[in-house]
Amino acid sequence: RPAPPIRARRTGLPALALALAMLVAGCVPAAVAEAIDTPAAQAVARAAEETFHRMELGRLATGVYTTNVLVDVDLPRGARITVEAFANDDYRLRVEGDQVAGVAWLVTPRGVRRVLVN
Repeated sequence: RPAPPIRARRTGLPALALALAMLVAGCVPAAVAEAIDTPAAQAVARAAEETFHRMELGRLATGVYTTNVLVDVDLPRGARITVEAFANDDYRLRVEGDQVAGVAWLVTPRGVRRVLVN
């Protein structure tokens, strides 16, 4: 009886995925990587977190999302909140600062995440 054929292992796909991930990680400009570790970036990140919590507390208080709760958010100098999308049950806000080039924080009902911007 002949031996069953030997099947090639598919090790190429995971290796390719790893190589691609490493390549993409290397594409992040060094200036952007350094910019997100500065005190200015940390201040904007805290403002984004505060924005998220205020939006969620506002919804708990009124039953809908409202930007009225953002009137007195403690924004660092040069930072701003931009409303990108808004509805009674969903929102997307962008928090960014003049001193933090190439990075912004997106605030949604799902939380805060840092994104690269052009």
